[in-house]
Amino acid sequence: MSEPIVRAVTRWIWSNLVWDTSGRSRGGVWGRLWPARKLLLALAGSAVLDWMEWVEHHPPAIAIVAVLHFLFVLAAIAAAIPILRRLSRASQPPAAPPPQAG
Repeated sequence: MSEPIVRAVTRWIWSNLVWDTSGRSRGGVWGRLWPARKLLLALAGSAVLDWMEWVEHHPPAIAIVAVLHFLFVLAAIAAAIPILRRLSRASQPPAAPPPQAG
Protein backbone atom coordinates (compact mmCIF):
# COMPACT_ATOMS: atom_id res chain seq x y z
CA MET A 1 0.00 0.00 0.00
CA SER A 2 1.34 3.44 -0.84
CA GLU A 3 2.10 5.97 1.83
CA PRO A 4 -0.20 8.97 2.41
CA ILE A 5 0.51 12.01 0.26
CA VAL A 6 1.14 14.19 3.31
CA ARG A 7 3.92 11.89 4.50
CA ALA A 8 5.47 11.77 1.02
CA VAL A 9 5.43 15.55 0.72
CA THR A 10 6.84 15.96 4.23
CA ARG A 11 9.64 13.49 3.49
CA TRP A 12 10.48 15.31 0.22
CA ILE A 13 10.57 18.70 1.97
CA TRP A 14 12.82 17.35 4.72
CA SER A 15 15.25 15.46 2.48
CA ASN A 16 15.46 17.86 -0.48
CA LEU A 17 14.86 21.26 1.02
CA VAL A 18 15.59 21.40 4.73
CA TRP A 19 18.43 18.89 5.16
CA ASP A 20 20.00 18.31 1.73
CA THR A 21 23.35 16.51 1.91
CA SER A 22 24.00 16.47 -1.83
CA GLY A 23 26.85 18.42 -3.37
CA ARG A 24 30.27 19.12 -1.99
CA SER A 25 30.68 19.36 1.75
CA ARG A 26 33.72 20.80 3.40
CA GLY A 27 35.28 19.94 6.70
CA GLY A 28 34.94 21.90 9.91
CA VAL A 29 32.10 24.28 10.64
CA TRP A 30 31.09 24.69 6.98
CA GLY A 31 30.91 20.93 6.62
CA ARG A 32 28.46 20.74 9.50
CA LEU A 33 26.37 23.62 8.13
CA TRP A 34 26.38 22.38 4.50
CA PRO A 35 23.24 20.17 4.76
CA ALA A 36 21.23 23.10 6.15
CA ARG A 37 22.45 25.66 3.59
CA LYS A 38 19.01 26.19 2.02
CA LEU A 39 17.39 26.60 5.40
CA LEU A 40 20.06 29.12 6.45
CA LEU A 41 19.63 31.00 3.16
CA ALA A 42 15.88 31.17 3.77
CA LEU A 43 16.48 32.50 7.28
CA ALA A 44 18.86 35.16 5.94
CA GLY A 45 16.48 36.16 3.15
CA SER A 46 13.52 36.44 5.48
CA ALA A 47 15.62 38.43 7.97
CA VAL A 48 16.43 40.96 5.23
CA LEU A 49 12.77 41.23 4.26
CA ASP A 50 11.77 41.63 7.92
CA TRP A 51 14.40 44.31 8.46
CA MET A 52 13.01 46.27 5.51
CA GLU A 53 9.45 46.15 6.96
CA TRP A 54 10.30 46.50 10.66
CA VAL A 55 9.10 50.11 10.91
CA GLU A 56 5.72 49.42 9.29
CA HIS A 57 4.51 46.68 11.67
CA HIS A 58 3.95 46.37 15.40
CA PRO A 59 5.55 43.48 17.36
CA PRO A 60 2.64 40.99 17.12
CA ALA A 61 2.22 41.64 13.42
CA ILE A 62 5.95 41.40 12.66
CA ALA A 63 5.97 37.80 13.95
CA ILE A 64 3.30 36.82 11.43
CA VAL A 65 5.09 38.75 8.70
CA ALA A 66 8.36 37.00 9.61
CA VAL A 67 6.79 33.55 9.27
CA LEU A 68 5.24 34.50 5.94
CA HIS A 69 8.56 35.87 4.67
CA PHE A 70 10.35 32.69 5.74
CA LEU A 71 7.81 30.47 3.96
CA PHE A 72 7.92 32.67 0.86
CA VAL A 73 11.72 32.59 0.65
CA LEU A 74 11.80 28.83 1.31
CA ALA A 75 9.25 28.27 -1.48
CA ALA A 76 11.28 30.47 -3.82
CA ILE A 77 14.39 28.42 -3.07
CA ALA A 78 12.42 25.19 -3.63
CA ALA A 79 11.31 26.47 -7.03
CA ALA A 80 14.69 27.88 -8.05
CA ILE A 81 16.81 24.79 -7.33
CA PRO A 82 15.24 22.46 -9.96
CA ILE A 83 15.15 25.26 -12.52
CA LEU A 84 18.83 26.08 -12.00
CA ARG A 85 19.78 22.38 -12.14
CA ARG A 86 17.89 21.94 -15.39
CA LEU A 87 19.52 25.04 -16.90
CA SER A 88 23.00 23.94 -15.86
CA ARG A 89 22.40 20.49 -17.36
CA ALA A 90 21.17 22.05 -20.61
CA SER A 91 24.28 24.24 -20.94
CA GLN A 92 26.66 21.27 -20.69
CA PRO A 93 27.60 19.43 -23.87
CA PRO A 94 26.05 15.98 -24.26
CA ALA A 95 28.16 13.06 -23.15
CA ALA A 96 29.83 10.98 -25.81
CA PRO A 97 28.25 7.56 -26.34
CA PRO A 98 30.27 4.65 -24.96
CA PRO A 99 32.40 2.77 -27.48
CA GLN A 100 30.87 -0.43 -28.77
CA ALA A 101 32.71 -3.65 -28.19
CA GLY A 102 32.93 -5.94 -31.07
